[in-house]
Amino acid sequence: MKKRNQLLVLVLLFTLILSLAAFAEEGRFLKVTAYGVNIRAGAGTDTDVIGRADFGDSFEVLQVADDWYQVRLAKGEVGWIHASLVQEGARFAAADRSIEEVEAKEPGVNVRGGASTSFEVVTTIGPGTRYLLLQKSGDWVQIRLPDERTGWVAAWLVNLSENKVKSTASSERQQATVIASQLNVRRAASLSSEVIGTLQQNEIVQVRTVREEGWLQIEYGEGVGYIASEYVRLPGQSVQSATTSPLDSSQPTLTLKAQVNLRTGPGTNFPVIETARTGSQFSILAKSGAWYQIAAGSEQKAWVAGWLVEVNGSLSGIREEQPTLDSSLRGTTIVLDAGHGGIDVGAIGRASGAFEKDLNLSLAQMLANKLITTGAHVVMTRADDRFLSLQGRVEIAEDNRADLFVSLHYNTHQDPSLSGSITFYHSEAGEDRRAAERVQQELVRSLGLPDLGARFGDYYVLRENQTPAILVETAFLTHVEDERHATDLAAQEKAAEGIFRGIVAVFEE
Repeated sequence: MKKRNQLLVLVLLFTLILSLAAFAEEGRFLKVTAYGVNIRAGAGTDTDVIGRADFGDSFEVLQVADDWYQVRLAKGEVGWIHASLVQEGARFAAADRSIEEVEAKEPGVNVRGGASTSFEVVTTIGPGTRYLLLQKSGDWVQIRLPDERTGWVAAWLVNLSENKVKSTASSERQQATVIASQLNVRRAASLSSEVIGTLQQNEIVQVRTVREEGWLQIEYGEGVGYIASEYVRLPGQSVQSATTSPLDSSQPTLTLKAQVNLRTGPGTNFPVIETARTGSQFSILAKSGAWYQIAAGSEQKAWVAGWLVEVNGSLSGIREEQPTLDSSLRGTTIVLDAGHGGIDVGAIGRASGAFEKDLNLSLAQMLANKLITTGAHVVMTRADDRFLSLQGRVEIAEDNRADLFVSLHYNTHQDPSLSGSITFYHSEAGEDRRAAERVQQELVRSLGLPDLGARFGDYYVLRENQTPAILVETAFLTHVEDERHATDLAAQEKAAEGIFRGIVAVFEE
């Protein structure tokens, strides 16, 4: 009996040791998915490069800020790596791992700043060049662009394939982005050579060879062409400092409050042309939402983020270009509440047997991807399949001082003929009613189900919430056609797009 007890103690100790070892490995880690990745001193491409990492390198995550991970380096030092260059997971990765890539089916496929046609086009891509697939969201895929940028492409316009990581990394290192407003492609590496075509600003080209005399040989059409290297940016290429041009006394000006990146377009997904130092002044030429176009040189125009500058003078005479979505949503906090979860499955599809909790989470994730790229701070009450009390959901909104709480659901009814979308609010004269009406209008327009209106609803997450709150019943799982919409990814994407446009409309007013 004594020996049996001793054996039991040994078994328990061994189990405890294994558990502790497993716990030690459960920290948050990431692995690098590219070669020659920059490790920076801060969370931005304008900060110093303090090291390099290659595919398979693993780091412990200390914190996350926007699209950047702070990681632990050797000797207690820390650094930052862009999220598009890593994946969270185990400490180590196999050296010969294959990854998914994206290639356009036809020339001129638009790459947008977010997973919606509402976002600006940041570049176009065509057949012959493959891009790393970062994630899928409904009918959209996110790809990695040169210089730690990302973009979204409609999934039906591209082909997906697998490739070895080293092959992909080699291809990425030879992708150049046009930063001039227009660039001639010539038959030979000479200004006197015949012009065989032109490239537009932000276009990405595949470079074959780099010539010392300032020319790049690129893939062009069915063959090759030559472009001047000073008008493009290669990945990892150092960014020059901008030289301020004489200020136009007839134009308003701006003063930089920090060192900033000057970009080819109004958004962080556009390539960087130059950097400019704190205190630099520029004439303002135009504005687009929260971004200003400036005269960065005698012939150079660039865009700078409005939250990094101080404007001097009146903007009344400045032309307004098509606003970017971050002009209305940047800085707002939006809580997305995927209804039900865990042991609470919600409604169940009559034909498919689908659980409402899973459909709610899928819809919330699609909507989050759209909102995040506008500069909004998005908080999910649950990011996985877990139970959460109604009060817990409300507290998440209040603790984060949210500007809007959106609870996502699918409906059910004893009458199987009842079909349509409904958005609920609680305050008859409050901000939540206005939000519900805008979201309902756009949801119906996008999804195409019958409009059952924006209505009063005495739901706990609305009634007990100090945050303006709405509850969306997207479709009925008890109706045949509605259920088909609920379980179809393309229809979910339409629902997410409608709710997204409704939220944008709320904050634009």
